[in-house]
Amino acid sequence: MSCFNKASGQMAFDTLTLDQLEIFGMQQDQASVVKKTTMDTLEMKESNNFDLAGLLAAFSPVFIKSYGRGTLATASFRGTGASHTQVLWNGFSINSPMLGQVDFSQIPNSFFNKVELYYGGGSLKETGGALGGSVMLEKKNEWTNKPAIDFAQAAGSFHSLSTTAGISIGSKKFGSDTRIAYRSSKNDFPYYNTAVVPSHEMTQTNANIANTGFTQQFNYRLNRYNELSLTTWNQWNYQDIPPVMTNVDKGGGQKEYLKNFFTRNTIEWNWHKNRNKLEVRGAYFYEDMKYKLQNKPNDDSTGVVTLIDSKNRSESFFGKARYSREFNHAFILVAGTDAVFNRINSNNYSGIKGRNTVSIYTDIVKDFKKRFRLNLLLRAEMADGQLLPVMPLFGVSYRLMKNEQFYLRASVSRNVHLPTLNDLYWSPGGNTKLIPEDAMETGAGLNYRKQFPGMTLSTDINVYASRINNWIQWVPSGFQYWSPQNIAEVFARGLEFSFRVQGKKGNFRYHFFAEYAFTKTTNESPAARGAGYEGRQLIYIPLNSANSFLFVEYKGFHAGWTVYVTGKRNTSLNNEVSDSNTLPAYMLNNVSAGKSWKLKKTRFELRFKVNNIFNVSYQAVLWRAMPGRNYELSFMFHLN
Repeated sequence: MSCFNKASGQMAFDTLTLDQLEIFGMQQDQASVVKKTTMDTLEMKESNNFDLAGLLAAFSPVFIKSYGRGTLATASFRGTGASHTQVLWNGFSINSPMLGQVDFSQIPNSFFNKVELYYGGGSLKETGGALGGSVMLEKKNEWTNKPAIDFAQAAGSFHSLSTTAGISIGSKKFGSDTRIAYRSSKNDFPYYNTAVVPSHEMTQTNANIANTGFTQQFNYRLNRYNELSLTTWNQWNYQDIPPVMTNVDKGGGQKEYLKNFFTRNTIEWNWHKNRNKLEVRGAYFYEDMKYKLQNKPNDDSTGVVTLIDSKNRSESFFGKARYSREFNHAFILVAGTDAVFNRINSNNYSGIKGRNTVSIYTDIVKDFKKRFRLNLLLRAEMADGQLLPVMPLFGVSYRLMKNEQFYLRASVSRNVHLPTLNDLYWSPGGNTKLIPEDAMETGAGLNYRKQFPGMTLSTDINVYASRINNWIQWVPSGFQYWSPQNIAEVFARGLEFSFRVQGKKGNFRYHFFAEYAFTKTTNESPAARGAGYEGRQLIYIPLNSANSFLFVEYKGFHAGWTVYVTGKRNTSLNNEVSDSNTLPAYMLNNVSAGKSWKLKKTRFELRFKVNNIFNVSYQAVLWRAMPGRNYELSFMFHLN
């Protein structure tokens, strides 16, 4: 049976409500011409009390650069920078227009039931500018007539608490879903400070975090063809920023913190009739962010001195429209347009700054004889009246064996990433003469899936290469501050391999996956050649990384074991290999055990988890302390 043909249908009002179905195993669109994966129920459930950073670090090849437990965490696909990863919520980018990045530590997993990853040029199907890849977040309405209540409470080491709750109600025409999340921690963990002489054990200070947020979604069916949706996501975040290891004994009473509030609001209309589908969406985002660095002299003679007091407010307006049609003979056409208007009011800019971008795209997919697929996508974008280079994607996939799910895919694409508003307007140092980063990307992969009685096995291997011209780097200027320049020519290439097997026999169920990524990213520019670091791995990008997950369950008792390995990373482009220029590799092991049971209509679960069970001392970022062995106890219930 072919996987090429898409299913289409209409919404039915005669609904048969079934027990909840959980799908296990990373879902892979095998016939796709690009790599795209969807996080499964089990993996999201295992990380329910975590943020999105923890989910991606454990269950994907995406590299998470963490500045400490509960603090800033950014994501890097395939050796690119943090700003080259786009994150879309309900189809709208939540990347900061100032930094171009997303703090993954501020995204609760409990707010979403669908997480998709697009790699490389595949991101062009949803957005431009994602030179490495993109993450799609969505809360899909399940249209059930039964009300459902979810609650989870976790408590852990270092005065850590996490609470999530949700309630869903609905009927044949109306649906409402409410989610709340709260997380706090003192993060007062012990660690061994190797940055001071003599080295000794210390306790992390000034590391409190507190995040509170909620989402509300309303869905309404006007008739069998039309559906309206309103969603709001509001969140308050506070983070103390602990001192680096080299500064903790220097005194001065330093206090550094970041707090922000954001509201993200969307409205969506969907029309679906026969093989036609039209989506029209709008959104309004607002964020108020404050960063402060204070210093209190040891003798307290002059009071508190404020060194940095940064205040930033951003507003973003979005509009989107997309039309798709499935024709006969396995032919699909998608066309759409996007518009984004950003406005920034910051005391780090000279006046209010902004950016207006408009893009149009068309995506054509054609299948031949249920084995061969062609995909052509064209995306054009205009920013502040300037037309950017056209961004095309061309890909093919082929089913190698008629009676086996064994696919070969290949693609080539071009992508363009605009400078961030900080790159252009930060004072001092912003450079309004910057030009967009321009990437040519190629990729190929093999995917195999085999189903046996009671067991499913799948494996996937990908190779890719990307050459990014005009890569933006902040470098020292002649005026005692740093300034961004288009000076780097980055060559990123690598390999990704994954293996999964899951199955069930009687009352015993199991799930295992292992993933490995080889990532080589170097600067090949004349400037790098002249400075002597041409061909050297870029900073904070591991050459080797891997993760694995094993889950077993028997009659409600379950256990899980997660392992992830991060290879050594350069912290400097100097050729000298030393503790100050290279961070050593590390391997973390997390284990969990628990019991789930059902009482009438309510499912309960009790779980105990040990993170970093072997008490590994490591640094994800130079001189930023990370916790050793720590514990977490959680209780969850679901009423339906």
